[in-house]
Order: sequence, then C-alpha cells, then structure tokens
Amino acid sequence: MQVTSSQLSSQFSPVSLLVLAESEEEKKKWVRVLESLQNILTKNQLKSQQVHILHEAYDASLPLIKTALCAAVLDRERIALGTEDGLFIVEIELIPKEKMVALLCGRNRQVHLYPSGVLDGAESSFDTKLAETKNCQVLTTGLLRPGGPACLLAAAKRQVQCYEISRAKPYHKKLWEVQAPGTVQWLGMLRDRLCVGYSSGFALLALQGESSPISLVNPADPSLAFLAQQPMDALHALEVGAGEVLLCFSQLGLYVDGQGRRSRTQELMWPAAPLACCSNSSHLTVYSEYGVDVFDIHTTEWVQTISLRKFRPLNAEGTLNLLSSEPPRLVYFSNASSEGDLTIPETSDHSRKLMVRTRSKRKFLFKVPEEERLQQRREMLRDPELRSKMISNPTNFNHVAHMGPGDGMQVLMDLPLVGDLTSLSPSPSPSPSSSSSRHTLISPPSNFEHIYHMTSASAGAFLQKEASSSSSSQQSLLQPSSSSSSPSISSLGRSVMPSAQDDPIRDKPRPLSSISRQHRSKSHITRTASDFSSGASTRSA
Repeated sequence: MQVTSSQLSSQFSPVSLLVLAESEEEKKKWVRVLESLQNILTKNQLKSQQVHILHEAYDASLPLIKTALCAAVLDRERIALGTEDGLFIVEIELIPKEKMVALLCGRNRQVHLYPSGVLDGAESSFDTKLAETKNCQVLTTGLLRPGGPACLLAAAKRQVQCYEISRAKPYHKKLWEVQAPGTVQWLGMLRDRLCVGYSSGFALLALQGESSPISLVNPADPSLAFLAQQPMDALHALEVGAGEVLLCFSQLGLYVDGQGRRSRTQELMWPAAPLACCSNSSHLTVYSEYGVDVFDIHTTEWVQTISLRKFRPLNAEGTLNLLSSEPPRLVYFSNASSEGDLTIPETSDHSRKLMVRTRSKRKFLFKVPEEERLQQRREMLRDPELRSKMISNPTNFNHVAHMGPGDGMQVLMDLPLVGDLTSLSPSPSPSPSSSSSRHTLISPPSNFEHIYHMTSASAGAFLQKEASSSSSSQQSLLQPSSSSSSPSISSLGRSVMPSAQDDPIRDKPRPLSSISRQHRSKSHITRTASDFSSGASTRSA
C-alpha cells in the first residue's frame, strides 16, 4: 500500500510512504482508517498549526550545496556555507560584537578566528588558531555578562574551555577550563549560563566561574532515577518560561525546574529516533531519518510533520537545512518567530537560467535568458518597491549647489563657450570644428518635460513667417560683433526671435557681452528648420 502526502506546503515533489500489510483485508482496513481520518479533519475544519514554511534558499544547481556541512545566515540576502572543500568547515559561529567569525574546521576539528570581512571576500588580516581546541566536538558563543565582552566556549571530549574574544591582539584570552561528568555532547546558553549536555544529564556552569555547577537532573528526584540506569544521549536543552527547562534526550523529553526536579509529569515522546534537535522561543523541531516533527514546547502538542527523508539542520537555529535529494537542496524554514526572513531568489526549477562556470572555483554565475530578464524588468517597473531598487544610490556624491525650479535655464545661458576665450580678439570666421566643440559643453537634457509638439512642416512655416520680419533687425543687432569669434548668422541659420513684447527692450542699447550671451543661448536652445531635415517628429524646449 502506498500513502502519498497531499498537503505538503512546499514546492518539492510529493512524498510517498510504502506500508506493508499482511493480507488484502488488512490493507483495506488501513485504507478505511486513513479515509475516515481525512473525513474527520475535513468535517471539523481544524485550524492549521503550520509552524515551518519551506523555501529553497538557493539554486540547487550550485555544486557547493552537495558538500555543505554547516551554514549561517549573515543577513537578508547572504548565506555562508561551510563545505568539505578547502578548510573543511564543520561549524560556523558569528561573533558580531567583535566583528569576528569562529570556524570549527580541518580534519583535526580545530577552532580558527577570522575577521568577519572574509565573508565579504576580503583578504584575511589574521588567522588565529586556538591550539588547545584540537579535536573539538561542539562549539558555541555568548557574552561573559550582560553588555560585557564576547566569549567562545569549546568542548573536546570532557574538557570545556572558555575564551574571551576581543579585537586586539592576540584576539583571545583563555579564562578557565572545567571537566564535565561525561563526554560533552551539546553546548548552549541558558539564563546567561553555559549549559553542558552529556550522557543522561545536563548541567549549568557560570561563565565567570564564581559558583559550582548546577545539575539539571537532580539525583534526589526518584522520578528521574531511570536516566542513570539507562544511558541516553543529550541532544538539546531550552528554556520554557521563567523557571522551567525542557531537556531533550535520545528517547524522550523531560520538563524540570531550575534545581533539576521534574516540573511536569507529562513527557515528550518522539515518533522516531531523533538525530538532532533545534528550537526557537515557542517550538521544538526534531529531525529523524523519516522526516521532521515540530512540537509546541508550552502545550507539548505535536503540531506539524514534514515528510521529507534525509533532512538535517546546518545551523543551531534550524533555519537552514540540507535535503539529501537529487539534486541536493538548501532549504530555509521561515516562521512567525523568524527575525527578518531571507530574500528567496528565483530557482532554476521555475526559471530558464543556467549556471555558468568561471575560471575561479570561488565564483559561480547564473545566466538569465533575455526574454526572462525583460519580464523581470516589467515586474519591477510595476512594483514601486522593486522599482526603487533598479537605480542604485549615488556614489562619490558631492553637494555643489542648491537649485530650485527654473534655475536650470539661467545656468545654461551662463555656460562658457570655447569662443569666449577669444571673443575680444579679431577672428575671420568660425571653423566647422568649433561648432562641434560647442555642443560638447552642454550635456543631454535631464528631467526632460514635453512643452509643445511641433512637426517639421509647422516648424518650417513658423520660421518662414518670422524670418522676413526679423531678418533686418537681427542683422543690425549682430553687426557690431561680426569681427568677434561669436557665431555668425550664416553658421547658425535662422533663429526663432522673441515675441513682440520684448521689442521695447530690444530697442535700448545693450552691452556687447549681453548681446553675445543672448545670441549664444538662443543658438543652443532654439532649433532651426535644418534640424528637422532628418524627419524628426518632435522637438522639445
């Protein structure tokens, strides 16, 4: 009998489970049970208690995903992957307070300290190896005290070492070292203390070393005596409210108080043998060979099952996971308690983009077809938030002057020309090359606004009408500057003259400089009939 999950809330392929029945009657019995269960769910319309929503965090065609051993979320748009290649990184711990990153790497599983800039591709200014952390099993980071310096805690067999981390050389300082009752299997921070998990037990250690350890499995509680008789692996521990801790072992989960006494008679029983556990403030996620199960830590209710086999977490929070399918996939868990979800990119399963290998082993490029790129551009133009990202913020920006509406025309009129340098010296006639150099002084229009529509025919008619009445006054006006280097009428063609309301002003004598400036501005801003000879349909001022 084959049972297929039909409500898997992800884009991955449906998951099927094969069930072997002893006989045909037994098979029909199980089919009726599953059908009745589905009918009960449909009839009662139970509220969905989905906690984790699955997203593919990156394109599955990236070859590094297959060899990923750990990962860390850097920000909304970046993920750090630790792989078997290169340093053989087993665990990544970010130390943002000191702008460092701690890596548990190498075949000897030793801790290295790097500046966080290496995650941006910069060359590392130092690589500090903590010599006493050889064969380290687990690693965690925290603060020595609220608001105090950062610390790093590493466990090798039964030894637990505490280091203070700083930006100054030698970047670390060993504070203390203690021996756990057994081989350390888990490390974490609880109530500003270090929690150490070992076979059949957990203990709280003060980071300053001023008090003795507190066992979270109190030997004076007879209801917990079975833990000493039947050893269990310590998988995880998390706070539940102010005075309660949930201890997760390989066979069950127990609720205890701050002194290690049982606080609830109810226990958490795993549907399958757990391989790893992760948690947030409200839910516990348990990984097994057959899938992922999610529990509400306050009510002990089993609220979600993700039926994906060979699924394992890549970070301590359980937000990044590796699905060992074909091809392997990097999966991101988003939920209500996530602090800023990742920006999920489009994957090649829903796109025609292809990965292009480069000469560098550290860089991979994805090529998007032109048709799909144009479609993405149209979608960005429709969305105001996406449209604002199309143009980057200004770089190398300097504020020169503040300009208001209408100031731009005056600036254009006052722009210097090449002819200004020799305007006072006699010049025979402007050369053709000077005309092209003048046009390079004025940049193409910005903040362009259409004022009036004029075709080539209407422009010609307008120029012919105005040329006859203005030619005589224009020649008399420009005659004093004919020996200067200002452009002549023959080189500029016929200009559109001002309106009749400017005639009183034109009759008054004006300095040569003002006449030349007015003439220059008109020669660049107005257009002659020859400008429309190429069939252009519009000209805008």
